[in-house]
Amino acid sequence: MKPVSVTQVNEYLANKIDSDFNLRNVAIEGEISGLTRKGHAYFSLKDEQCVIRSVVWKSQLPKINPELLEDGRNVVAVGSVRLYAKGGTYSFQIHYMEDAGVGKAKTAFEALKKKLEAEGLFRPEYKKPLPEFPECVGVVTSTEGDALRDIQKIILKKNNYVNLLIFPTYVQGVNAPASICQGIHLANRVNESGKRHIDLLIVGRGGGSPEDLAAFNEESVARAIFQSDIPIISAVGHEPDVSISDYVADARGATPSEAADMAVPDVHEIQKRIAECRSALSESLRFKLLNEKRMVESLTQLLCSNMRNRVQKARNEMEQALIKLREGNPKRVLERGFAAVLNEAGTIVSDIDNVSEGEEYTVLLRNGRFKAQVTGKNKEGHDE
Repeated sequence: MKPVSVTQVNEYLANKIDSDFNLRNVAIEGEISGLTRKGHAYFSLKDEQCVIRSVVWKSQLPKINPELLEDGRNVVAVGSVRLYAKGGTYSFQIHYMEDAGVGKAKTAFEALKKKLEAEGLFRPEYKKPLPEFPECVGVVTSTEGDALRDIQKIILKKNNYVNLLIFPTYVQGVNAPASICQGIHLANRVNESGKRHIDLLIVGRGGGSPEDLAAFNEESVARAIFQSDIPIISAVGHEPDVSISDYVADARGATPSEAADMAVPDVHEIQKRIAECRSALSESLRFKLLNEKRMVESLTQLLCSNMRNRVQKARNEMEQALIKLREGNPKRVLERGFAAVLNEAGTIVSDIDNVSEGEEYTVLLRNGRFKAQVTGKNKEGHDE
């Protein structure tokens, strides 16, 4: 048998598909999933069992009601199936679309959301606060995706004092919900054992189609998150993706990278802040000590001045007292030519009425004394 090339096979299939009348202007009903816009609109149409890659070329977009182009929308799309020979893939190229109602996945999502909200699982008072300085962070995710690498890179770059404990899980497929729940339960059992203490859990995965993220919209996963004693950050997909897990978790990171950034403080910023505070405290203390020193010096000067003034005042008062004392000394009076008369009792006689004629008195002078007898007396203003 003569072999054929891959190109020959793909071109043959492309020609077969292009020539098949049943694949031209075919109407397909399905639910839009994984919508992205890059000039053209790319998405998948899905039902309960299968998915077909679809596209609305930019030139056809004006013919399509833009309100129909949203994830979860059930539509009837008209177009042709084409095979891209070079890539060996086929797609449904749409040129017309009409509404067929809300898709089953979106209906199920809204129904579960309403149910859990009515039970209070989204209420703020049940949200556990995230630890400010976690020492150990658990990560419940796949070990094969970019999400884990992004989380590890960001956390260890911000804070290499934090320990990371990985709980490998499936994050898509039929076994994913049970695997995620098991990872959350295992992390809580680690804490209960007392061997280690996990301060915080990040539960999630990287981006993907709504089908890829479906495990995080399961009721079992939502209840496992709600029942966890460890605070949980949900980190599912990219920023536009919102899952049931996001509503139940204690906090939401729009991406695994954002969740990692939320989980730990930046130790470098903390060290910088500590250095700034230490510098500010040192400067404040230096300034305070300088002010205290100036105040002490000022008070010392004031005290010394007051003491000098008091000493000088006391000295002046003492000198005045000495002057008065000297001036009041009887000897000084005698030195000026006066005399003092003493009676027999030694008392100074200062009144003429106390002098008796014939009595003998002692007369004190500056440099001695003598006896005198009164032979007569004369009171001022009277002659005797």
